[in-house]
Amino acid sequence: MIASIRGGIREALNSRLRQRGYSLRWMPRRVLSQANLTIEVGFSLLAAHLMLVTPRPYFIGIGANDGVTHDPLYPFVRNFGWRGIMVEPIPEAFAALQRNYAGYGDVTLIQAAVGASDGTGTIYTVEASDPESMMMTLHSSFSRDMLLRGKRWHPRLEARIVEREVPVLSLTTLVTKARGQAIDVLKIDAEGYDLEILKSVDLLNLSPRLILAEHANLSRGQKIQMADILLDCGYRIAMTSLDMLGYKEVL
Repeated sequence: MIASIRGGIREALNSRLRQRGYSLRWMPRRVLSQANLTIEVGFSLLAAHLMLVTPRPYFIGIGANDGVTHDPLYPFVRNFGWRGIMVEPIPEAFAALQRNYAGYGDVTLIQAAVGASDGTGTIYTVEASDPESMMMTLHSSFSRDMLLRGKRWHPRLEARIVEREVPVLSLTTLVTKARGQAIDVLKIDAEGYDLEILKSVDLLNLSPRLILAEHANLSRGQKIQMADILLDCGYRIAMTSLDMLGYKEVL
């Protein structure tokens, strides 16, 4: 109840502030304490800066959906020839991903979810039979409750929920698909499972220069854990309302 009241107050205040070009956003204390945190940066700015030293970065994109809708990697694949791997477990979304990336031979498409170990798992999604339900698949998750959060935008979502058994790959196995290619960018969009995936990454060895991980579906404590993982591995952090960005100072 208290959290709900606080959220309502914050949203009301933000509504007023947005009219004046400002907003309030919570950040973990360690993120706020970063030295020289003077400007707010986003994925596009960091990606453009990365290309100054690596013209065609190699990426792993987890939770690709159709590879276009709300996907920050797509403009860089389309306009600058980024190379990499995209992973998507939902059959209908994967079929759309294949159509959208048919002309990009340097992007490998894999139909799977990413989990703790190789095997299969149950994912909650919807029957994607029309454009509206395809948008609902953006909220597909290992957690039914997490999927139901999409009712905020799709009131009819609950009536369309289905369970799907999907292939699951560990991050370790997924990295082998890169065939020794250094991973420059790691994008994680796993609807509430993002922290668990990040925990499974050996960041000191893999050492991507730029990490984009969704935090919107995490609790405050989980967001702090995510930030601690990145900070402890030498990343600086920027945050949007949806994502946490870890980047190396050399960028």
